[in-house]
Amino acid sequence: MTLFDKICVTLDADWACDEVIEYSIQFLEEYDVKATIFATHESSLLKSLDPKKFEVGIHPNLAASDDYEKTVDELLRFYPKSIGVRCHGCVQSTNIFRLYIQNGLKYDSSTYIPLREGLYPWWRLKKLVCIPFYWADDTMFSSGLPFEPSQLHLSKNGLKVYIFHPIHVFANTQSEEHYREFKPFYNQVDKLTRLRGKNGGTQTLFVELLRHIKNNAESYTCKDIYREWVKSSGDE
Repeated sequence: MTLFDKICVTLDADWACDEVIEYSIQFLEEYDVKATIFATHESSLLKSLDPKKFEVGIHPNLAASDDYEKTVDELLRFYPKSIGVRCHGCVQSTNIFRLYIQNGLKYDSSTYIPLREGLYPWWRLKKLVCIPFYWADDTMFSSGLPFEPSQLHLSKNGLKVYIFHPIHVFANTQSEEHYREFKPFYNQVDKLTRLRGKNGGTQTLFVELLRHIKNNAESYTCKDIYREWVKSSGDE
């Protein structure tokens, strides 16, 4: 087992309302699994979470405005203790990394390396740790593959950071077509509940992952991964 043979559950809030986000949080609490939530907006729920179990990072939408600094600054005013970022849409550039560093952020998790064995963090610009992610729910429900535990690819060694979105856990999203069906009702909880996917879907795999972690592994936040990487690299 390598140092970074670890599993990390993350949620990209993507402007979901608190009731939708809380649905995922309840599963995490039921299975006693830690998680990192990347926030797109101010949320009383996210601010109230136990920091020993839940880390809140920021999830700026840099494609929405040319004023990147304002976008990042606003989210950090909401969540001043955040040390991590995942950009919505995974937008990246050297100037963006410098902006993160200037604002005191310590790690970025915007690099997708799907299902690669042996993943581990690395440094950008000597000051920002990159924590790659391994699996994403939107890639899964767009693939047409069956929602079976094997699709989580848990047997590979190395760092495995999973991305789920509260909206897709809540709706048990099953396909791109299903997503387009309920997307107009994004924060209408009653409507989303009626349109929730039956049988296998995103929620199915979310629960399977949490069950696996509870029974077979330790859970980590991205902050935990960051700290261990800094310690192991001798730069603490």
